[in-house]
Amino acid sequence: MVRSFDFNSTPKIIFGSGKLKLLPGILEEFGNTVLLVTGQRSFTQSEHWDKLLLRFESARVHWNHFIVQGEPSPEVIDECTATSRSSAIDAVVAIGGGSVLDAGKAVSAMLKQPGSVIDYLEGVGTKSPTGNKVPFIAVPTTSGTGSEATKNAVISKVGKGGFKKSLRHDNYVPDIALVDPELTVSCPASVTAASGMDAFTQLLESYVSTNANPVTDALAIQGVRKVRDGLERAVKNGNDLQARENMALAALLSGITLANAGLGTVHGFASSIGGIFDIPHGLVCARLMGPVNKLTIEKLRASKDGAEGLYRYARIGKLFSENKNKTDEYYIDTLLNVIENWTTSLGLKGLSEYGIKKSDLPEIAAKTGNKYNPVPLSQDELTEALSMAL
Repeated sequence: MVRSFDFNSTPKIIFGSGKLKLLPGILEEFGNTVLLVTGQRSFTQSEHWDKLLLRFESARVHWNHFIVQGEPSPEVIDECTATSRSSAIDAVVAIGGGSVLDAGKAVSAMLKQPGSVIDYLEGVGTKSPTGNKVPFIAVPTTSGTGSEATKNAVISKVGKGGFKKSLRHDNYVPDIALVDPELTVSCPASVTAASGMDAFTQLLESYVSTNANPVTDALAIQGVRKVRDGLERAVKNGNDLQARENMALAALLSGITLANAGLGTVHGFASSIGGIFDIPHGLVCARLMGPVNKLTIEKLRASKDGAEGLYRYARIGKLFSENKNKTDEYYIDTLLNVIENWTTSLGLKGLSEYGIKKSDLPEIAAKTGNKYNPVPLSQDELTEALSMAL
């Protein structure tokens, strides 16, 4: 019997190396006044920026520019919205990593929404967003969060009393996801590694999710194959375009699967840690992927109801093994070994290097949810996972 399920809409997807050149023509559908949201340096100091502006000039596209540094805060979103309201913006185009895409997504919504973005954040605000927005085009320059395919924008306030929460509505899925793997070629190895592990985490968590469905299963498996074939190569040689294409597709698929199957405890940690410490989202996921899945599998193995979860882990592990006709236990251990080896070989820093101490772990664990994890982890187990990631 096939489990009943819902599936959310996806953006119109334009995928392929060199596709950025199509952006001016795409914008004709919406109007000629555009708000460009980018990071501070990585894209605007590349040849792609200069070429894009020349194409905008030829197509008579008028553009305003807003720069986002780090993960977007409520203040950043409110500032950009306030300065852009009087410009009659026809479309918002965000070109950058996950934080930039989230910022652009939030601004496109808040240009049609009164008040501050904080009023509409899940678990923080008291108002529900209407879903009205300015048309939004997402152009990722990293391969990680999959924000180009999701309906939420993650907004952070870091520090004591901080949070990492979503502005969410079905209508906030980007109108267009323009995925050009060439834009990721200049991405540094450290960012490639952390963001790639984030995509891997999202695909794995989607596949073993208690809310998974046949469509997300198929997409997640294809995405994991692309991670398998692309991540190490992209980290070792950023100019390997085939590897970059594999990772760009993996990240896109991870966004679609997480939007429909949900995520697990690793991303529960990303939310609780990100509200307290200034630490890259992808790194949190990368460092906690191994400990969380190890403890989850141990608990599934000890449970009389763990067969389905273990089967799913084994199926993913089998993608990383050339050995056929082995037991599920063998393939599960293969997967755990791959995660552990990548965490080491890709040079991913421990959480302690970002100021997280053992004394902080109980507070983080208390704020962490298990979401759609195959089995819930206790507070002691969550604390153990954190300790393993330091």
